[in-house]
Amino acid sequence: MKIILKEYGLALGVIAMGFLIMGSSAVLSIGKASAFPPSIYGEGKFLFGNIGSIQNDKDGKPAWLLSGHWKSNLINMSENDNANSSAFSASFEMVMLDGKNAHTHAITNFMLKGKSTEGNSTLVFNGTSSASLRNGLVQNVPTTIKFMGNKVVSIWVDPSMVDNHFGNTPIYGTIMKPDAGFDRANSNSNSSR
Repeated sequence: MKIILKEYGLALGVIAMGFLIMGSSAVLSIGKASAFPPSIYGEGKFLFGNIGSIQNDKDGKPAWLLSGHWKSNLINMSENDNANSSAFSASFEMVMLDGKNAHTHAITNFMLKGKSTEGNSTLVFNGTSSASLRNGLVQNVPTTIKFMGNKVVSIWVDPSMVDNHFGNTPIYGTIMKPDAGFDRANSNSNSSR
């Protein structure tokens, strides 16, 4: 046994060291892992983010909390892209501020009709979408999507087409950046908190 260990000890040591190096590399790679799948931001050039919004009731008072996700390729569309290749979708839960009446919605099938800018930092996309409601899918709903300052998205769904279900204000959310990860400490925010 001593002879075997002497003869093969160096080889086993080299192999073990190789496994340690590979394991360390894997751990380092995992440490840099991102919560953003490459296919979402890569080839299709999609952005995505969270929805976190308070919506008003029929009297114009805050009553509903919305929480969910959205994804879009609108910002990355070139002038040559066909409007039919535009994509925006959102899904979110809607619950009263007292925690009652939770239900879900989706906004899909966005068809781009026009785009413009407001000021220096707001991109505006007008079109139509489909909105899921209790009684089914409502189609051809006038919809305006705004990307503001590379940080905020607003989704305005024509209240008259959805029985005022989302109130009289846009649905708001944030734009996630693949390179931001969970580290918000280095954001360009002016907040000192």
